[in-house]
Amino acid sequence: MIRRATLAEIREELEKGRITESDIRDNGVHWDGWCHFGSKRIVVNPRPVVVHILIHELVHRRFPKWGERRVAAEADRLLFNMSGKDIAAFYRKYQALARKRKSPIVVED
Repeated sequence: MIRRATLAEIREELEKGRITESDIRDNGVHWDGWCHFGSKRIVVNPRPVVVHILIHELVHRRFPKWGERRVAAEADRLLFNMSGKDIAAFYRKYQALARKRKSPIVVED
């Protein structure tokens, strides 16, 4: 039988802290996160994930007739070709323009 992680175990790990939010790069590749096993520190980079989601949704808005596969492929291609500076600039612009809500939005098609 394959052992599976439980949400309680992952919450326990979260409570240990030692988590940093930072840009992470390695030879031009954008990392979403990194766990250093020696120090047990975790680094999370929200920029690539947020920018990827943002680009995906912007492609949907710009090309409403495109299907999900095409939009996903185009968003992947665009993000892959962005430099760290491009991603940081996109993230800053997003932060400046995005309105923050405390209550969730209910999706209605």
